[in-house]
Amino acid sequence: MNIIEGEEVHAHVVKFGNECSQFVCSVLLGFYVGCRCVGRGRRLFDEMCEPGLILWTSMIRAYVCANCPREGLGVFRKMREAGIMPDSVALATIVSACTQLGNLDIAKTMHGFISKAGIRVDDFVFSALLRMYGDSGSLDCARRLFYEVSPKNVVVWNTMIHQCVKHENLGEAQNLFKTMPDKDVVSWNTMIGGLSQMGQSKEAIVLFHEMESTGIEPNKMTMLSTLSACASLGALDTGTWIHGYIEKNRLNSDRSLDPSLIDMYSKCGSINKAIQVFETVPRVDVFSWTSIICGLAMHGHGKQVIDQFMKMQEAGVQPDDVTFVGVLNACAHAGLLDQGKMYFESMGIYNLRHKIEHYGCMIDLLCRMGCLREAYDLIMDMPMEPNVVVWGALLSACRVHRDVKLSELVAEKMLELDSSDPWIRVMLSNIYVEASNWEGAVKLRKELKEIVSEKVPGCSSIEVNGMVHEFLVGDKSHPQHKEIYSVLEKIQTQFYIGINQ
Repeated sequence: MNIIEGEEVHAHVVKFGNECSQFVCSVLLGFYVGCRCVGRGRRLFDEMCEPGLILWTSMIRAYVCANCPREGLGVFRKMREAGIMPDSVALATIVSACTQLGNLDIAKTMHGFISKAGIRVDDFVFSALLRMYGDSGSLDCARRLFYEVSPKNVVVWNTMIHQCVKHENLGEAQNLFKTMPDKDVVSWNTMIGGLSQMGQSKEAIVLFHEMESTGIEPNKMTMLSTLSACASLGALDTGTWIHGYIEKNRLNSDRSLDPSLIDMYSKCGSINKAIQVFETVPRVDVFSWTSIICGLAMHGHGKQVIDQFMKMQEAGVQPDDVTFVGVLNACAHAGLLDQGKMYFESMGIYNLRHKIEHYGCMIDLLCRMGCLREAYDLIMDMPMEPNVVVWGALLSACRVHRDVKLSELVAEKMLELDSSDPWIRVMLSNIYVEASNWEGAVKLRKELKEIVSEKVPGCSSIEVNGMVHEFLVGDKSHPQHKEIYSVLEKIQTQFYIGINQ
């Protein structure tokens, strides 16, 4: 129903004398909010002589749905002045307004009001209070509240686990998950998703298989998190198995998992399979287009990226900022300088603002084409502060193109951001060596010895016959490490023979 039809119904309500019905007014208010006419809903509310609890709650919910929490709390104050006490539904709505504000003081004040008023708090409201504290930045307050109440239903447990994951306290989340008496699909999804998001992809896949053994049926959210974990690990065999599981259990009937499948196959090195999935999508949306564009760009297929982007435009699908990251990345790898500049500037046509990722792609493109000064000027003109990744790309390019003067300037900028990063001095030292500036190189080497820096070792993973193997830099814990290093030495020898021929 559109706004005109709704107003016609509203007119009939008035005509037949039903405008004083609390229930009818609540429905009308909800309609106006759904049409993004909160002001019209508020006028309807203000016209009521003595609104009851249902209408007060509806008006507060309207402001919450419109993401106007302060106005919602303003209605709550007027409600209290009118002498009306909230029930559990109204309380949950009011607490949601506090959650949107994310203000810890307001959160504590609301909790204090509920406690002093002696209002019975059910599990629904209790979960809302946990979210309120967590989203207000205090996991400690949420934790204290959680342990105060017993017994707790599965919703309360899930809310607390979610808050631990959200605050990146994965250890506590795992302990709660292990000790909770009953788990539902949301419990499993929260933990699998948390593990996947925080880089523990192998553990996420293991937990998925454990979930399967419990008899709880996974849903689309489970599949999204598990596919993401496979993509991060490059676990093609496991990802293919999960794709088969999805098809067998008809979990992708609405095709909402297609973008994740395309992304998984692309990141696992099987771009042809990603294309196959893409070509079976009946109605390609921005997410599927973006997934295949980014996947093709990742595999260096610049021309195909441009072709797909043009088809996307012809289909009338508007790209988002992630789409442009893929397009610009493809231009960088293919050396398409003019096209890259054109696409970078065209983002404004779609009302998209340049983010640091887009600047990073353009700087990469300019550096690859040897336009180092132009890349430097672009960094200096960025509306946001450049990070070490952006500067690092330019410093690497300075070494390739032997631009000592610019490399010194870039290194200085990077050291202002992180003076303890040894890579900056190592890179600049190498540039000095290649330029026969021995004095500068020796000075930097001395500085390096004085810097005490514990770096997290790099980690790589590979899947063989369905098993994921992880390796740290210099790691010898793998049972076949001798054979692995032997093969690596042979590869390295062949590489040097090849470049010297």
